[in-house]
Amino acid sequence: MAGEKHPAGVRHIAAVTTAAATILLTAAACDTAPTPIHTIHTDSAGIAIATAVEPLWAPGAGWTVDAEPLVEIGTVDGAPEYQFGDVVGAVRLSNGDIVVADRGASELRSYDAAGDFQWRAGRFGEGPGEFESLDFLGTTAGDSLVTYDERLLRLQLFDAHGGLGRTVRAVLPRGDAAPGGSAPDKVVGIAKNNLIIRFIELAEGTDPGIVRWLNERLVAIDLADGSASVLTVVPGEEVERLRDLSTTILTFGNMPEFGAAADRVAVIDTRAFSVRVLSPTDGIVERVVRRDLAPREATDALFELHLAGILEMLSGAPPEEIDRVRQMWRDRRRAPVLPVLRSIHVDAAGHLWLVPYYVAGADPPPFEIHAPDGTWLGSVALPPGLQRAFIQYQAPYLEIGEDYVLGVWTDELDVQYVRMYGVNK
Repeated sequence: MAGEKHPAGVRHIAAVTTAAATILLTAAACDTAPTPIHTIHTDSAGIAIATAVEPLWAPGAGWTVDAEPLVEIGTVDGAPEYQFGDVVGAVRLSNGDIVVADRGASELRSYDAAGDFQWRAGRFGEGPGEFESLDFLGTTAGDSLVTYDERLLRLQLFDAHGGLGRTVRAVLPRGDAAPGGSAPDKVVGIAKNNLIIRFIELAEGTDPGIVRWLNERLVAIDLADGSASVLTVVPGEEVERLRDLSTTILTFGNMPEFGAAADRVAVIDTRAFSVRVLSPTDGIVERVVRRDLAPREATDALFELHLAGILEMLSGAPPEEIDRVRQMWRDRRRAPVLPVLRSIHVDAAGHLWLVPYYVAGADPPPFEIHAPDGTWLGSVALPPGLQRAFIQYQAPYLEIGEDYVLGVWTDELDVQYVRMYGVNK
């Protein structure tokens, strides 16, 4: 795996920490029940490794998310400033204001802490402060707003009142690009004043068969001076490469996923329960967080559930279109086992929020939470309908703060609302 010093399935453990060793020795020396080991912290070649054994939180303990939102912004047929066309994300500023990025309207909208509209900025276009594709919104020091436009390949910085500060091009130095070139794609997030962008390598064809296609580069754009640096290169999505050099998605295939916030960038490959935590400035692997978890068999029954979930998304489409999609999925090759993970998020304090894999149409499982040092804390469920970001699929971004989650909630009519829920720790 190019650019990867320690693969996601790393197994070599150099030394058990003193704390873990003490627990084991104490348990062996007495007849009482041993103190459970939640996470074993070890070291290999200077890289901290946290191996999860069981959650720290007891059943019924740990963090919870409120069932009802603290704030809801949106309407079906009310004032236009409360109607959304295609929300890609929302952020909360230090004073409690919420700023929403609506790609459908090509604008930013600001609301106060109670959800009342304040101002809008931006419109469709190529000029300063305009967007052809408003694909990301984040914040950095001083409540500066950072946007990214995938079509114009640029990021723009606004102040907390919507005033445009400056524009930065999302480009790699020629020496850092892949031999065939690298194209900027989706934004992962903002970490340590760096905008983390996924670049897709432009490559020649490869031999037919099951391959990882195409390589993906994580690039850090320094928001202070606009300089770009490559953090890591990982294999892309698992596909079947045909003899005519066309590709089709491999059902239940593995892929990379990413998260970034606070001072860390997290990289997973969905084939294993393992996270590489990278420095957002130089890409050095600072920690590996893992758990021994065998993948489930990709049975026919699970495939049928997956396919039913996909077809449910096409409700209202012409019958011939539904039949075409059904046959297309039945004709595709399948991986023998399911991926282990679906996605990863990083919250404002550096906790890792991991999503176990689930098939299309199923209710998302709770997040598995790991502390910044990798300790497995336990599970946290989100209210139904609150969408979770998947970098690969351009789902709306989810902001996880110190005591809140902020994201896009969709009702049964597919109308979007921005909701903030309290997190109780």
